[in-house]
Amino acid sequence: MGAATPPDLLVNLMKSLVPIPLESAEKLKKEKQTRLGYQFISIKLKDGRYFEQAVASEGCIIQIKGQKDIPFTEADVESVELSDRPWNFRRPVRVNRKTDVAQ
Repeated sequence: MGAATPPDLLVNLMKSLVPIPLESAEKLKKEKQTRLGYQFISIKLKDGRYFEQAVASEGCIIQIKGQKDIPFTEADVESVELSDRPWNFRRPVRVNRKTDVAQ
C-alpha cells in the first residue's frame, strides 16, 4: 500500500494550476502538442499584461517563465496562443527571497 499524499500538498498543487478559458482551450486542442503532453503558449490578460513564455498541459496553465507562481486567475485571461518560444521549464526555478521573483 503506497503512502498517501498529504491534503495540504494537493491544495498547493491545485493552486499552482490555472484553467485555460474554454474558447482558448478548444483552439489549443486543434493545434499539435509541442512536446508529449504539453504546449508552449503565450498569455494575454484583460488588464493588458502579456506573458510570452508559459506552459500548458491538460487544459491548464502550469508554469510561466520567470514566475514562482502563476500571478493571475482564469477570470483574468483574455487569450492564449500557441508559442514558438520553447524553454526548459523542468529546470528548477531559483527565487530571489527578497523580491519573490524567479531568476
